[in-house]
Amino acid sequence: MLIGGLQKVTLLDFPGKVAATVFTAGCNFACRFCYNPQLVKPKVIKQAKLLSQTEVLDFLASRRRYLEGVCISGGEPTVQKDLKSFCQQLKKLGYAVKLDTNGLKPEVVRQLIEKKLVDYVAMDIKAPLAKYTKVVGKTIATKKIKESIKLLLAWQATSPEVIVEFRSTLVPGLHKIEDVKQMAKLIAGAPVYYLQNFICPGSLVDQKFKPAKNSFTLSELAEFQAVAQPLVKHCEVRTNL
Repeated sequence: MLIGGLQKVTLLDFPGKVAATVFTAGCNFACRFCYNPQLVKPKVIKQAKLLSQTEVLDFLASRRRYLEGVCISGGEPTVQKDLKSFCQQLKKLGYAVKLDTNGLKPEVVRQLIEKKLVDYVAMDIKAPLAKYTKVVGKTIATKKIKESIKLLLAWQATSPEVIVEFRSTLVPGLHKIEDVKQMAKLIAGAPVYYLQNFICPGSLVDQKFKPAKNSFTLSELAEFQAVAQPLVKHCEVRTNL
């Protein structure tokens, strides 16, 4: 595992649990608006001081009295060749495991589900399928995105003890209200869909990227929520992300 960071405690990344977050380094997308260039850009990753897997697991072993779960985020965790074995070790330590993914490697997500190595999966919906390449910065097989959505919806339907969420970070200039409606249609019937407001930070994957404005207004977000809500079981705006 290429581990670019460790948040030792979080009450946000794994809803309902006191958790730690492991940030993997490397991604198969290149979203211009991504907040984590240090986990995405190959040149930056090569120069970074990465954490060893042993170091991270030793820390987590020492914190079992205080932590309930581990969120694996990124970057994109599913590009890591030893993700499965890492999850196995987390399970041996007694942790619930949450995976954050962009959905481009459904075969990896499927394996983790079948081996019962994850308890919670959060998948990003970046754009309507026709706009994926523009938004994620790479030409991708959108059929993989659809496959991951289908997989997660089926998993949730047959395993009520697990948690599946879909989420979209909405960026001025990239996303319009019709896009939100089309993204909600992609995940029609989903248990929960979170809309996250882009807030322009100091560092992005593409430093030349200039959104139309720093973020959407609360009234605009309410309009987005209104068009998405009829298509899913629950749609919520996250304003603290």
